[in-house]
Amino acid sequence: MKRRLFLGIDAGATKTHALIADEQGHAWGAGQSGSGNWEGVGLEGAYRVYAEATNQALAAAGLAVTDLCGAGYALAGLDFPSDEPRLDSVVERLGVPGPRVLVNDTYGALRAGARAGYGVVVIAGTGTTVAGVSRDGRRFRTFGEGPMLGDIGGAGDIVMLAVRAIATAYTGRGRPTALTDRFLAMYGFRDPLELIEGLCRHQIDPPRAEHAPLVFEVAEEGDEVARGIIRFAGSELGANAASVARKLGLADEAFDLVLAGGVFRSRSELLIGALEEKVRAVAPRAQTVLLETLPVVGSVLLAMEAAGVQVAPEARERLSREARELLGERREG
Repeated sequence: MKRRLFLGIDAGATKTHALIADEQGHAWGAGQSGSGNWEGVGLEGAYRVYAEATNQALAAAGLAVTDLCGAGYALAGLDFPSDEPRLDSVVERLGVPGPRVLVNDTYGALRAGARAGYGVVVIAGTGTTVAGVSRDGRRFRTFGEGPMLGDIGGAGDIVMLAVRAIATAYTGRGRPTALTDRFLAMYGFRDPLELIEGLCRHQIDPPRAEHAPLVFEVAEEGDEVARGIIRFAGSELGANAASVARKLGLADEAFDLVLAGGVFRSRSELLIGALEEKVRAVAPRAQTVLLETLPVVGSVLLAMEAAGVQVAPEARERLSREARELLGERREG
């Protein structure tokens, strides 16, 4: 019997992955290209990125696009209902036959990590978004647009809070913190006023999200101010996750709480503990899962399910393993 083959695309702000797999969870080919967020690269740019990754995967598998039976597209920038028709017209140009699923990229990560296919995902990278799917398939997510719209807890927020703590320690409003000495050392300054002046006068580059590990390090060393920042970030992430769970009627359900993104690579017990405390106050049966599977696996699973395929647990595990073999070394690309 001829095997049915499916395409999954995970298009993020920095990279785009494509993966082709069959119903048994065997990965046939993979591809990678650049940013696939149409808000940054435009609709035509997004098409070129999707096509490049797809063509790489087809070439690696020795297939033509007509050999495929469906596709799942988890796309950054698919944020509002008005985005779906414009992005649907983009992916239609790829020419993949069969059913297709278009969702925000958070839902691909959720499907990659949630064993039953529903639950809540907390993505915390530079910024943060929380999304969920109910048992009956309803979706809901936060805006992913930063503190102004309620999404707090990403690496950028953690660094911003560290800089604020340094400033308030200097003015006397806040407690002294080892963060001051660590950030001064990073910039080569001796006095916090030099650092603050440099930031205000735009003489130095401000600390970026990539400096968040320094805050985690100071917290792990016992600095109470840094520990408070990490606890606050975890609590904010957990409050949003609890809200999404409540909105989707998951409060009394057992579901996977999937944690994805660079912030969770810290595996900080302080961060995760604060997050879980907020979630379990609302949904005590939630089970935390640190996402190890590449999100593009979730895109493939969505495509299979849209075609009526019941994916066996062993097929899902196989696909996760084989996708990492093909794309794992390029994960941070």
